[in-house]
Amino acid sequence: MIHKQILILTIVKKLILSLVLLPLLSIAQNIKGTVVSEKTNLPVDDVNVSTFNFTTTTLTNENGEFNFKLPSNFKENDLIEFSHIGFTTLKINLEDLKKLKFKVSLPEKMENLSELTISANYGLKLKSKLAFNTLTPLKKPIASFGSCIKDGKIYIVGGNESYETDALEAIKAKNINSDDPRFLEKYFFEIAYQSSSISYQPDLLIYDIAKDSWTTSEIKFKRRAFNNLNYYDNKLYVLGGKRISKTGKYQYLENEIEVFDLTKQNIKIDKTYPHQASNATSFSYNDNIIVLGGSIKSTENGQKEFTNKAHLYNITSGYWYELADMPIAKETAGTIIDNKIYLIGGNNGKALANIESFDLTTEKWETEGELFSDFDNTAVTSNNGIIYFFGDRKMCVYDTKSKLLKEYLIELSVKASAMHFFDNKLYIAGGNAFINYASLSTANVYSISIDEFESTKPNRIKVLSQGLSLAKSN
Repeated sequence: MIHKQILILTIVKKLILSLVLLPLLSIAQNIKGTVVSEKTNLPVDDVNVSTFNFTTTTLTNENGEFNFKLPSNFKENDLIEFSHIGFTTLKINLEDLKKLKFKVSLPEKMENLSELTISANYGLKLKSKLAFNTLTPLKKPIASFGSCIKDGKIYIVGGNESYETDALEAIKAKNINSDDPRFLEKYFFEIAYQSSSISYQPDLLIYDIAKDSWTTSEIKFKRRAFNNLNYYDNKLYVLGGKRISKTGKYQYLENEIEVFDLTKQNIKIDKTYPHQASNATSFSYNDNIIVLGGSIKSTENGQKEFTNKAHLYNITSGYWYELADMPIAKETAGTIIDNKIYLIGGNNGKALANIESFDLTTEKWETEGELFSDFDNTAVTSNNGIIYFFGDRKMCVYDTKSKLLKEYLIELSVKASAMHFFDNKLYIAGGNAFINYASLSTANVYSISIDEFESTKPNRIKVLSQGLSLAKSN
């Protein structure tokens, strides 16, 4: 009887203790607070409040208030993110949020204001430029080649090995302008020593990211540049671009596809290629390859004629189909996210400064908005809805969901390179650099950790306007 009474008392004590602690535990896992504008101190509604790296999310109400339950494994140093179009995104850890008494002031969006992370390291100054690592270089300096990535390996076919000196740039570097009486004399002197060489490469180059090493396939491809490379079902598809005549005087658009079987190590030729163009952009999409834009003619003085055509090649059936024309005929580069293609800048006789998108389900074009500056011969890649694009000392990051665009500075002065995303790093290979008054291809390869974007202050930042439908050009 005594044992039963002791057992009952123990159970009752545990129940009472549980009832006492339950509210405390509940309070400990729930947070509520307010979000206001830093500028006006007025409440901000519809602010997205989310636990960084967790799945919990909510929106502030019309009074700027939020209230939600944190995950049970949420720690004091874990981050909570506050984001809203028109405001700078804030990331605050739980410990510091308590110190702020759960009142968050969002800075209004400014073009030179970075996203802020408020944490124990809040006092640390953000860097002004992205850092990068130099990796094993390419076997040869090349630019304007076809490239793709698969299973931790970067594949490159084709590429421009050419160089060309620039007499006018050499004169400018010596501070001699057109008003100087010595201008013509010095200009003709530089012209006399101006030189150039046109050469395209025929090799398949393979970079193993884990080993940081390059290998060259024994198989030789056509010598071409300004081409595309796509992967599907353990095969590489080399398409488009230009080739040089045997005399070296003329260049022709390539009219055949080379299909390289990575298992059998052989090449088959597909003689049907309706999208003959240089500097087009292409994407692998299910069992299809989509090709858009490019230039189709070039005069002796360098003026180009561009195309706005878009084609889809269904690999399974072998059939080609025409898609809706691009709004602007141009050379361009881009990426594909889910069922939507994004084109970044480009060139239609002048460098362009906008982002366009094409919905493959509706075949409708839209403009995403204007960039900070023009982007031509751009390296583009994407991951998880985020687009990264790079060219000549500028790296931009565009969030396709929030429409937030950030521009970062980086000490890499190259264009016409390739960029790929793998294992939370960006890899940049090859490209053109301007050195000693000459345009030269480079063999350099670099990597940039995605963490760099958290520790570097953006040069400029803005939210792009909502997409506008674009009519097809004639």
